[in-house]
Amino acid sequence: MAVINLLSANFFSMIRSKRFWLGTFIMAAGGVYMVLDINRMKDMAEFDGLLDSGVFQYAILLFLILPALGSLFINTDYNDGTIRNKLTVGRTRTQVYLSNLITVYAAGVFYTLVYEAVYLLVGFPVLGSLRHPQAALSKLLMMLLLFLALSALFTLLATLITNRSVLLICVFMAFGLILGAQIINAKLEAPEMIEDYGGVTYITTEDGNMTVQYMDKNGNPIDPEDIPRVPNPRYVAEPMRTVLRKVNDIQPGGQLAELLEDGHLEPDGFKTATPYWQLALYAAGLAAAVTAGGLIFFRRKDLK
Repeated sequence: MAVINLLSANFFSMIRSKRFWLGTFIMAAGGVYMVLDINRMKDMAEFDGLLDSGVFQYAILLFLILPALGSLFINTDYNDGTIRNKLTVGRTRTQVYLSNLITVYAAGVFYTLVYEAVYLLVGFPVLGSLRHPQAALSKLLMMLLLFLALSALFTLLATLITNRSVLLICVFMAFGLILGAQIINAKLEAPEMIEDYGGVTYITTEDGNMTVQYMDKNGNPIDPEDIPRVPNPRYVAEPMRTVLRKVNDIQPGGQLAELLEDGHLEPDGFKTATPYWQLALYAAGLAAAVTAGGLIFFRRKDLK
């Protein structure tokens, strides 16, 4: 009952916040924009123009909005003395922490529903129906688990950092998680062997066609089949390869890239996807571990 009362107070405070409704408008506008953008490009040969292609494009936007909203919400509670008041009337620190986490996550779920509702309602008459509704539902559930882990991570940060700098810290960390995932994927895509040649020149034949001529290290022409292959110094070998892949599978930015890109490229050029059940276990485990750590630190935190 105590947690329900805390959640009621949190939700009431959240819906009175202009920041919350600004985020709602951004997500709704993003759904309309995505439909218009897909419709504009649907005649391109390499673009299918289906409704499926934009269902989850909101995730990058929410990945940045949710940490900002959550950090400001919890930080405002600190600065207004709301958290101290909640403890004064008999609420436990565990109840306060968990109610804040649930509130932040609920905002993320609400934003997801807003985008999907607008996108599907506007997109259905323009782009047609979903081709793979079951696959979309599975990915949506995985996205919600991802945002649970993200909410847990930034609830921890916002609880431990009580000054206004927490907003910048959370947003920059969200950027860092996305950028870090891209850097790791790029490193792991590097092939083990590469062709060793000096360069190429372009030759125009008498009939006007252009051909490529490979040159060896001494500048002499060389047949493509005779180009030697050497070890790639940028190739990431074991065991670091497995470590980096697990880092991306566990951290929210890596999971986001995995879901949006339907997998990751291997050095042989083929795409491989981490099974959803593994990503789900990693996301749930991260959320549980971070929340447990947050509860421990919050119990010891001196609330001035």
